[in-house]
This record gives sequence, C-alpha cells and structure tokens, in this order.
Amino acid sequence: MRRLVLLSLIVVASPLLSDIVGGYFASGKMDNKQVEFKASAGDILRTPVWKSDADFPPLSARKAQDIARRKMQELLGSGKEPWRLEETSIIDLGDGAHFAYVIQFVEQPSTGCISCDFVRVLVLMDGSIPSPTIKPF
Repeated sequence: MRRLVLLSLIVVASPLLSDIVGGYFASGKMDNKQVEFKASAGDILRTPVWKSDADFPPLSARKAQDIARRKMQELLGSGKEPWRLEETSIIDLGDGAHFAYVIQFVEQPSTGCISCDFVRVLVLMDGSIPSPTIKPF
C-alpha cells in the first residue's frame, strides 16, 4: 500500500517538476575565461519555496548580494580591486515556487573598455552558490 501511495505521489509531482529538470545557469567572462554557475534540478528542489502569499523571498536581496560579493572576491583573488555590483535580479526557476538571485558584477578598468568583463553569480534561496565551472574562451 505504501508503495502505491509513493508511486502515486511521484506520478502527480512529475509534471510539476518537469519545468526545472534541466536546472539553471548564470555565466559571464573574466580574464578570457568563461565562468558558469550551474544549479541542477536537485540543487533547486532542495532550496526553500517562496510561497505565493509571502511578501518577501526566503533570502533577502542584501544577504544574497553579500554572499555573491564574497564569491566574486574569491574568484578575483587577493590584491585585485572588487568589481562593481551592477544588477540584482530574482528569477523564477521554472516551477513558480523556486526562485534564485542572479547578481551581476562588472569589471571597472582604469582605462575603460568597450566590452568589459562581467560575471553573473547564481545565488540560490538557501544562500548557496553552485561551484563555478571556469573554461578558456
């Protein structure tokens, strides 16, 4: 009987989860490398739900920005100037219940540039950041 109930729950829940099965990623470029933060469907489903009747998300924007700043400084390494925080967005991860922040940083070179480096950091609602994948361009 338990197996039947469990199987029924899986069958009912599967269509609800199908929109986020592929996960989500945010990326950018720095020092001629591509930086990508990818969250799997499992990562996303482990995060808190932002209920439709709740005024505020489970993680505040300010806290998400602080978490992303620390990750950016880690990526930049010691001795490098911090990049400018340009944009903070809340994104729906596909099911209308799980959301994340995408926080974009932009390099601020002293000489200016036409196509400045930028990095979009993915911060999940539990405060975690997926480990970045860094590849040469």
